[in-house]
Amino acid sequence: MKTTTLFIAFAVTVMLIGAAGAATVYDGSASLSNLTVSPNPIMAGGNATIRFQLYNAYDYWLYSTTLQPTGSYPILNVSPLSSRVVGLVVPGYNPKYYNYTIHIPDTVPSGTYTLTFTATYFVYAATGTEIATSSMPVSFYVQNNPNIKITLSSPSPSTLYTGHNQSVDVVIENVGYGTARNVSVALSSGRGLTILSSVKTFFVSNLTYGSSVSEPILISAQGTNYTNLNASVAYYSSSKGQRFNSTQQMNLSVAPSAQFSISSAGTGPVVGAADVPIHLEVTNTGTSPASKLQFNLETSYPITPVASTAFVDELQPGATANLTFLVDVDTNGVPGNYPITLFEQWKQPNGAVNQQFTGSDNYFIPVSSGSSNGSAIEYVAAVIIAAAAVMMLRKMAAKKRSASGHENAKGKK
Repeated sequence: MKTTTLFIAFAVTVMLIGAAGAATVYDGSASLSNLTVSPNPIMAGGNATIRFQLYNAYDYWLYSTTLQPTGSYPILNVSPLSSRVVGLVVPGYNPKYYNYTIHIPDTVPSGTYTLTFTATYFVYAATGTEIATSSMPVSFYVQNNPNIKITLSSPSPSTLYTGHNQSVDVVIENVGYGTARNVSVALSSGRGLTILSSVKTFFVSNLTYGSSVSEPILISAQGTNYTNLNASVAYYSSSKGQRFNSTQQMNLSVAPSAQFSISSAGTGPVVGAADVPIHLEVTNTGTSPASKLQFNLETSYPITPVASTAFVDELQPGATANLTFLVDVDTNGVPGNYPITLFEQWKQPNGAVNQQFTGSDNYFIPVSSGSSNGSAIEYVAAVIIAAAAVMMLRKMAAKKRSASGHENAKGKK
């Protein structure tokens, strides 16, 4: 008997759904009353319970009523859900409550979702039996937790070389399913790493599911093969009711590289000098050989470069090369120490085929006074001449005294 009843109900449901395609004046007769959706808020990964009564707004009965809930993925994993046979719905409020419990997957992003209950029924009208429907939407908000992940992207160059600066992009991404608000990221350096950028803390007011922002920073590593960049992250849920904190570490590998130091290999020029050589010694203090090196000299007043480029075929770690440049010194210059900059370009065996390494080092060149040196020489020469003159005068005086003595001796005789 029970099987027969279920079959008849199913047959009526199929017949009603098939016949409900045409709109009639009886559409919209049914609505939901005393509707509740719990819990509040509905959390992803949990269940949502929808509870309501049916209300018939017209003065005629609704026969063989069925309720069919439908919703879009991912709120309903199987859509539509199986229908429910309600049966007779009398005019006005109907006392019976209907409960629907729906599981919300934990991958549902935060947002507002709508579940629609469609009532299908027939009425006895003056023209005969009419099939009609009522569509009753139920909207509710699902809250999911955000998840902020920090990564590094788009380094330039693609490898971090020891002793050299590199620009990297810090990517702040929300990989969770909830909106993150008031995201704060504070960066700190690991062993051997230096953050050269003045801004080390970033703030993002709102990051929705799947969105990200990038912030460039400048870093440099020294004396290590591996290092890391640390990020302290804090953010809130979309309602700001929950606060999340995490500490994340981004690992970086550091490749060997050539580095250079400069020292003087001779005396500095004098004021007014023209086409005089400047001799410098450059030493590879790094951990990688350098080849096809080019050095360019940049000076400041009163020194002007004449021949400002020098080339070295190869420089092994610890090796030193002598560089010679030609300069002029302005005649109106003042003696002192003047800064110079040596710009370096080279290739390394661990670099890309077309990769050009660059660097720069500063040094001071002393400029002395040419006139003071000349005066000193003239002074020394004058002293020598004066000494010689004194000696000659003494000899002449001695001869004169000797001659006078001989004459006195002759007179006495």
